[in-house]
Amino acid sequence: MGRTSPADKLIKKRQAWLTRTMQALELDEASTLELLKLGRHQSVRLNPLIADPVQSLQAMVELGWQGEEITWCENGYTITEGLQALRDSQLAADGAVLIQNAASWIPVLALDPQPGEIILDVCAAPGGKTSHIAALTGNKAVIVANDNSRARLMKLRAMSVRMAAHVDRFTLYDATSLSKKFDAESFDRIMIDAPCSGEGMMAYDNAKDFNSWSVAHIKRLQQLQKKILVQAWQLLKPGGILVYSTCTMAPEENESVIDYGLRALEDVTIETLNFDLPNSIKPVLEWNGKKLNPDTSKCLRLTPSGGIEAFFVCKLTKHLS
Repeated sequence: MGRTSPADKLIKKRQAWLTRTMQALELDEASTLELLKLGRHQSVRLNPLIADPVQSLQAMVELGWQGEEITWCENGYTITEGLQALRDSQLAADGAVLIQNAASWIPVLALDPQPGEIILDVCAAPGGKTSHIAALTGNKAVIVANDNSRARLMKLRAMSVRMAAHVDRFTLYDATSLSKKFDAESFDRIMIDAPCSGEGMMAYDNAKDFNSWSVAHIKRLQQLQKKILVQAWQLLKPGGILVYSTCTMAPEENESVIDYGLRALEDVTIETLNFDLPNSIKPVLEWNGKKLNPDTSKCLRLTPSGGIEAFFVCKLTKHLS
């Protein structure tokens, strides 16, 4: 038998992604295809650790920026005009503003970090969420930022310096063995923006986006995500909060991981997330014939959209002893 050509492999991958996404989002093929072909749009977060947001906003206007305030995120704005000018500006170079997709802010807002707390960002590079945690706490939280890649950790350090985000410790640990590196129940809040298949950043018409995508890869990632969740949970104080997030739509990496956590972890409760977002849909409660814990309905699942990319966020609390 002849080998499958790269073109045929791409066709099969695209069809598999389309079919799976139709099932997860409960949409017809045409509607799903339209969403998967949407381009990614960036937003901007003003950084109060560097400059007065009012002054930064005025400077953006002078650069030709146009957009609107994002009501659910303080200092967050859309970008309808002037993206390149803003990206090339001294404002961005100095860390007064950070260009991101608005979905990246949701896990940090769900975490709701407070001054004086000890906070672990498990998979922290390149540092956007770490810097957001620092900004929300006014640099008055004890932040430990971890990543398992030395190159990515260097980028994390550089962004933290640029954004004036005070990080108490940078650690280079494998997230699947965190319980060997930190004391048990030593963190008030933990962020896991998990390694994932990144479907929220993929576009149906971009062939390169499918280079590493496969169902087998998704299942391997799922096992990694489960291990990270179990390890991080051991580090969370009673009464503490852990936020798990991904930028993918694959239920194996989202609701199924949380379903596993509800069975594998002790003293865990899912908190309802009430972000009023236009691309929010109900979470998946059954996948591949398996019914998932109904409490996963409290998670936040986002479809692709013009302003906010596909994302998944779950907020877990550990019961007080």
